[in-house]
Amino acid sequence: MRQKLGLKTLKIIIHNSDCRVLDFLRRRGIEAEFKKVRISENYSTHLLKLSNPIQKARLNDIPGSYMLLPGNYLWVTVESCSSCKVFSSLPVIIESIFYYETSGIIAKIIVPGRLFQKKLIENLVVKGLDVEVLSVHDYIVYELTQRQLEVLNTILRSGYLDSRKNVTIKDVAFLLGVDASTVSRIFRAAIKKILLKTLD
Repeated sequence: MRQKLGLKTLKIIIHNSDCRVLDFLRRRGIEAEFKKVRISENYSTHLLKLSNPIQKARLNDIPGSYMLLPGNYLWVTVESCSSCKVFSSLPVIIESIFYYETSGIIAKIIVPGRLFQKKLIENLVVKGLDVEVLSVHDYIVYELTQRQLEVLNTILRSGYLDSRKNVTIKDVAFLLGVDASTVSRIFRAAIKKILLKTLD
């Protein structure tokens, strides 16, 4: 199901972010990926995936509180940066945040229309941030149907996607009580939705 809600997805890049977590990673030469960020006006919490295992001693000067989690994950709470303060002051939703060494922070944001899109950019600029809009388009919800979920679940549980698979698409079709072409069609449609949502 493809549904428009009247919202906009805004992708921006902040070239001169004053994020304390980002500054710490740069100073320490630590590579990490932002997984989730809980934003508030005063303090923001970041869940990071570290590229390599790290000793706690290298984290002693984090400008806030932290927890080193299993699987090379790092949970950090620090004072909110300028952009987080702006985000928290407006009715916007942060879908994702990425960091690129050569360019800066890239944020994907859902905004309730062009008025708030304009206000968001203006407020970031007022904070002294160098902001570039990469793209703006309608926010579209790609929802899997119940049948698509059933097919994906069966395919996953049957072992069809395993590297050493002994299961064919015909076997999956037999489990579902349909023909192989139907399974293939539903599977492709479901994967397309997932890719559109993930790569958007």
